[in-house]
Amino acid sequence: MRWSPISLAALKLLGSSPRFTFGFSTTHHTPKNNHNHLRKSTSTILQSTPFDLDLYSSDNNNDDDNDRELDASSNPFQPNDDDDTISQQQLLQSPLAAPPQTKLVLGINQYSHDTTLCAADASTGRVLFAMAKERLTRKKHDGGNIASLVELCLDQLELDLDSIVRVVMNNHHHRILPFIERDVDHMEWEEGLGINGGVEDGYSDEYNVLTSIEDKLEMSHHLAHAYSAAAQCPFEEGMVVVMDGMGETYRTMRRAVDGEDETYVSDLTLSRRSGMNIRFIPEDIAKKAELSYFDWREAESVYTFSKGGGRLEITPVFKRFSEENTPPTLYNHGFENMDSVGALYSRASSHIFGDWNACGKVMGLAPWQGHVWDQTENASGKSKRAKKKLTAETIEEPILKGKLYKDGEEGLKIDRSVMMNMPFISRIDPDMFDDEGNIVRQKRYDFDDNDFRGISSTDEGKENASSDGQSDGSDEQLRSPKQLPTKVALDAISLASRMQTDLESVCMDFVEHFKSETGATNLCLAGGVALNSVLNGRLSRELGFDNTFIPPYPGDDGIAVGCCAYALFGDSDNAEMPNLWNETLSPYLGPMPTDVSMKEATEWASPWIEVDAIRDEKERIDMMVEEIASGGVIALYGGRSELGPRALGHRSILADPRKKGLVRFINEFVKKRESFRPFAPSALAEYAGDWFDLGEHAEASGYNVSPYMSITAQVKESKRDLIPAVTHVDGSSRLQTVTPEAEPFYHRLISAFYKATGVP
Repeated sequence: MRWSPISLAALKLLGSSPRFTFGFSTTHHTPKNNHNHLRKSTSTILQSTPFDLDLYSSDNNNDDDNDRELDASSNPFQPNDDDDTISQQQLLQSPLAAPPQTKLVLGINQYSHDTTLCAADASTGRVLFAMAKERLTRKKHDGGNIASLVELCLDQLELDLDSIVRVVMNNHHHRILPFIERDVDHMEWEEGLGINGGVEDGYSDEYNVLTSIEDKLEMSHHLAHAYSAAAQCPFEEGMVVVMDGMGETYRTMRRAVDGEDETYVSDLTLSRRSGMNIRFIPEDIAKKAELSYFDWREAESVYTFSKGGGRLEITPVFKRFSEENTPPTLYNHGFENMDSVGALYSRASSHIFGDWNACGKVMGLAPWQGHVWDQTENASGKSKRAKKKLTAETIEEPILKGKLYKDGEEGLKIDRSVMMNMPFISRIDPDMFDDEGNIVRQKRYDFDDNDFRGISSTDEGKENASSDGQSDGSDEQLRSPKQLPTKVALDAISLASRMQTDLESVCMDFVEHFKSETGATNLCLAGGVALNSVLNGRLSRELGFDNTFIPPYPGDDGIAVGCCAYALFGDSDNAEMPNLWNETLSPYLGPMPTDVSMKEATEWASPWIEVDAIRDEKERIDMMVEEIASGGVIALYGGRSELGPRALGHRSILADPRKKGLVRFINEFVKKRESFRPFAPSALAEYAGDWFDLGEHAEASGYNVSPYMSITAQVKESKRDLIPAVTHVDGSSRLQTVTPEAEPFYHRLISAFYKATGVP
């Protein structure tokens, strides 16, 4: 990955303390000359907001400076007049442009949440572009049609619809080809009424329906998850475990097999082709599905795979189904009443946060169980004040217990009683009000640990700040005094902890059982449950697998990658099948920013930012390190965007892990989210073993055990006080291990920070 020496630094927001700085980098055209005379002072702080444009100020009170604009001559993204090596056509060309004769296969997750596209070269198998729709719309987990993604993909590759030769898709809520795209006229009718898929632009557009492509296929949900991991894992054979909230319905798979539908492939299709039986729970699933009011859906699945002879063979081994206990036409398809481990965890997410897809918050909340707060209050009848201990109670009875691979009495048992009645997100408790009845705790889940001492409000946050970034107590005015948890927050901690404990217990037993049954020594994880990095860490360290692979997108954004992999490698009888992927895919598969797009962005934001062009990489890195080490916050933007939910150095917010007070600042003022939520460290892989407990097999991989921030590990006791901002309340940390091969610029940046601070 090559980064040009263009950086946009020194973006000061509202004169905030600590400072917030934005870094821009691109791999596109780099002007030859340095233009050092164009550099602007980084000491100027812009005090304006988009709503108060007359509040510009600078440290030299120069009126000309106050009114200055970035004209073409001082634009760091404008090529030099004497630079005849770049034509206008080259400047406007996409850096991802493919040869015009390129033919594409597309993998698509469509109409459900996390709509995503993955495009590969049909002849070489190389993935050229992959992106989730949420990156375009800025709506987290956005779903619906894929018109905008297809259009952007073709635009980035400078190809057209005629370049697409095969499409493989999935929508686990319902089939696509038999119902949606056979009647474009009806789709237009729905658009006119604004119903169903017609609520969104592009529904009947050719970029969505792709009627001109003849070779189209649907595949089942868990099978697509399995392909997304097995096709790119760095070992030749192993086991894939898919654990999800809900997958395909049994009737959909059965109908396609019995009807010999060649436009749909599922586990049942593979089983019939191979003559091998899949073990089902319940064992009489065919009869139960026939008698069910609604249907049964995939819950947890196990596959084995091998890559011998240049062919990828995936074999379904086991599948547990969960019944649709309520009508799928209800809210969220009745998901919260299903009996998969993913659906139960998601119900806890809904109960606590009012969002079924906030499971990461539940995972971050669980470690607060056992933490004790000192609550100072007036002692009755005494002049002095007394301290009361505050902690979350333990829920003794498990929510989940039993064996996922057993039926009947030994099978999974569920107790939803603690997630009934009024959800926590709707509770209004007395401790949220003052004595006059005024609500004083708008944010029910905002709280700090017992050692938090507040963030100083003094200028730049330094004069009264201790080395860990917190106030030393001498400043009487604190912007953010310590927040104690509300009663509902304590109850939420209890529920989150119980759910996380049960998830780990049930899933560890499940994976260990099939490790023994299959003899697999390598493990792949996929499905939404594989976003639980705490569980992932235990599975990778404690069950004795030689290798564990979790793709950067184990959730439903990975479905598109699995569909693309099947489009390329699923037909083992195809003599023209491209070579298998010989290494894991890069997570950086989205659009590439160009000089033109960056220029447009800076011009749009010019009333509120200050541009400083730093063309020497070392100088730029040194400036970033100095900013971070002195308490600033960096927003790093460069290269292609990540696919998956994690920020891995191309779209990242960076701060000093030594300064604990920055946790509250970034949560509250930058990300605007709950204060209890932890932050993840990006660590040099070669030093990760010195700072984190990574398990006995970590050394064999050069300690690069978590390149996609997929695993949580314990910070070593001797290091916790050195990196408190990324050490969670239980001593854990969801880390990203960074290598120079995978991400050279990010590795150099962290290496410079290590040299300056001793923290890698």
